[in-house]
Amino acid sequence: MTQDSAGPGPFSAPSRRDLMAGGAAVVGAMAAGQALAQPAAPTKARWRRWNVASPEGKRALASYARAIDIMLKLPPEHPYNWYNHALTHTVDCPHGNWWFVVWHRGYVGWFEQVVRKLSGDNSFAFPYWDWTASPQVPAEMFQGVLNPSTYPGYIQSLDAFNRTFGPVLEKFWAGLSNDQNQQLLIRGLRFPADLLFDIGPKGGPMFFAPPNSRGSTPQRPGFDDVTNRAVSSWMLDNALAPRDFIGFASPKSQFHSSITGFGVMEGQPHNKVHNCVGGIWTDPNGNTTFGDGFMQSNLSPVDPLFFLHHANIDRIWDVWTRKQQGYGYPTLPDDNPNYLNPRGDLGQWRAEPFLFFRDSDGKPLPAAQQVAGAYETIGAFDYDYQPGSGENVVPPPRPGRLKAAVAAKPQLFAGKLKAPTPASLASGDVAVPQALLSQAAKTGGPKLLATLTVELPPFEHGHDLAVVVNTPESEAVGVNSPGFVTTLSMFGQHLVTRPVTFTVPISPPLAKLATAKGLTAAAPSTGLNIRLVRLKPRLLSNANTPHDHGAPSGATRAEPELLGVEVHAY
Repeated sequence: MTQDSAGPGPFSAPSRRDLMAGGAAVVGAMAAGQALAQPAAPTKARWRRWNVASPEGKRALASYARAIDIMLKLPPEHPYNWYNHALTHTVDCPHGNWWFVVWHRGYVGWFEQVVRKLSGDNSFAFPYWDWTASPQVPAEMFQGVLNPSTYPGYIQSLDAFNRTFGPVLEKFWAGLSNDQNQQLLIRGLRFPADLLFDIGPKGGPMFFAPPNSRGSTPQRPGFDDVTNRAVSSWMLDNALAPRDFIGFASPKSQFHSSITGFGVMEGQPHNKVHNCVGGIWTDPNGNTTFGDGFMQSNLSPVDPLFFLHHANIDRIWDVWTRKQQGYGYPTLPDDNPNYLNPRGDLGQWRAEPFLFFRDSDGKPLPAAQQVAGAYETIGAFDYDYQPGSGENVVPPPRPGRLKAAVAAKPQLFAGKLKAPTPASLASGDVAVPQALLSQAAKTGGPKLLATLTVELPPFEHGHDLAVVVNTPESEAVGVNSPGFVTTLSMFGQHLVTRPVTFTVPISPPLAKLATAKGLTAAAPSTGLNIRLVRLKPRLLSNANTPHDHGAPSGATRAEPELLGVEVHAY
């Protein structure tokens, strides 16, 4: 963490992975009032982020391990002490809004330079973990310093963490600029004691002492069933389907410390991999066990897996960007200034301050690099990716100049809500034409994404809610039921005080229903019924831990409420 104030102006040089492969430059223009990224002629990137399963990726892990060992031994006040850097994520990370992907690009990109410097490996770039192709923790991540559960260099208790970083946080707070202080106040962080309370067991927990620093183990490196669905190829294809930035990323918000909702990519593979590796496990019967692990919390960068996971999230954003450019679709938010918002969506998004990043020397960044627009392309970070899952959506290059295209708007169908019943928290009927439902149930058919607006109690993080489609209330629902879509998962310890949206794909469950019951049953003439349910009314705590991440009894007796359902057809 560091102290400096923000200023206007993006810092963002085009990257060849933000460009169409081959061919001439895309016209820098506005399409349908949306911003199209302005690439230049493609060039070779200086660094490549390799799949961690590749020989090059494994060599990068060795350099990564050297740097972590050095950072664990740095004084706690050093900006690149391993825990000090993780605290930057704790105090400033955005989740559940449209700055999620761009903030994490900056956070990982600057830290990549630090690892390159400390490891002595000038070729280093973070390897990415393609969990779609390899849905289990890489074996190397259980070895040596890459495993926070077993390596002795990690802090061994919460008390030791508090003794070490209490003075560091006092000094940090004393040096805050006014702008930085305002950013922390938005998150409810008034002084160091607030942050330490949040990290500790009563507010969090966010800190997990060895041997419980990671939920995944060498004996169980894989995912539970709901996470396997979240990282599947069909989920990834649906996450890449939207043709506008907000549809792909996550919904708009007024500032990056608030939660407004989750797109498919953030709400499904991102959240669920974090939670599952962090010890939250749902069995096929819907029983959820809440174990331990940094990855489930806002201190998740303490687990070295964090950076492999987020390199893959950034890779998926890069895939989506190149898909958009390949079709001439916009890659950034709308450029739509108006009376209430003179900057428009694009101007507001670009100007959002990111005030806690540091360069590879641990120094504050220039003002131009302390705003979201500095990271809208890979730019001066100058890396690209070894191709991985999802590349199938990127069209082949076309010769000649590509004209900016108008991205066809998805068809929108609003649902009619129904009252809660003993079997459903709520449900909605959506009048989608039967012909469209029948096509969506076929391989390669239209992709239907349902957006549910849900009012959540403040402590609902520990209660995964399940979405099911076209399943009678009299029929038992489990993770492997034909009409089961997925669960809605929060991530981290963000307080939720307003309705939140979740977008989930429903075409694959419709296809499964078509196979199990016949197309008529999967796509009735009445359209869709989308239900919000609890798979199990009770939560299970891991017998080896005192942590129960559900709401304390008596804290609130509120139940989640379904406020709206919409279906978008792509």
